[in-house]
Amino acid sequence: MSSPVPAMPVVFIPALLCDEQLYRDAIAALGEAIVPHVLLSPHPRLEDSVTDILERAPARFALVGTSYGGNLAMEVALAAPERVTALWLMGCNPAAPQAGGPDLAGGLEATPVAVFDMLAGLVVHKDAAAQAAVFKAMAQRVGGPAGAAQARALGVRREAESRLGALTMPALVLWGEQDALVPVAVGQALATALPNARFEVLQECGHLPTLEKPVESAALFAELLKKVKARAM
Repeated sequence: MSSPVPAMPVVFIPALLCDEQLYRDAIAALGEAIVPHVLLSPHPRLEDSVTDILERAPARFALVGTSYGGNLAMEVALAAPERVTALWLMGCNPAAPQAGGPDLAGGLEATPVAVFDMLAGLVVHKDAAAQAAVFKAMAQRVGGPAGAAQARALGVRREAESRLGALTMPALVLWGEQDALVPVAVGQALATALPNARFEVLQECGHLPTLEKPVESAALFAELLKKVKARAM
């Protein structure tokens, strides 16, 4: 008899102002196929968060990131590609930040509740009221100061576009068709830049696929993990 396939360690990095609840239902849907590690590291520089994540992550792991967490996941994978067995990205932009945008970090320090409410109206599909409420609850738990550090890290990040060719591990790039923050075209370009990526778009979904469509999102990731395990056998 063949021995059972061991569960795969997976590191999940939440989006800005989000915690483990962003991935809770998707993790439940993945079941015993994975050993999940949800890691938050809200430093004002992505480089410091990369160091922290790699110190706490398993020796080898699949890596998941959404929005800010996707930008951080890209940098983690670029820093230690030999440790990352698979990559799942959602709602992130590998381009350099644009100058002259709103001071999100300052807003999160001065009037965090107002920013939480504003973002809740943008991060999910227009009819996803329950998910918007979940986002606001997560934001309250993460808090304005941590969110401000995350926003600052995004504002001074390096561009990743020119470096994505180094990420040769199997990848899934998953986007919500109604993402109001990062257009689907950005996701398509990201998937094209990654050497071994599959691109998928979820209908009636906004910026946070695992919050709005957890079962569908998990099913696509499970397909990716099966390919990774097959290659390792």
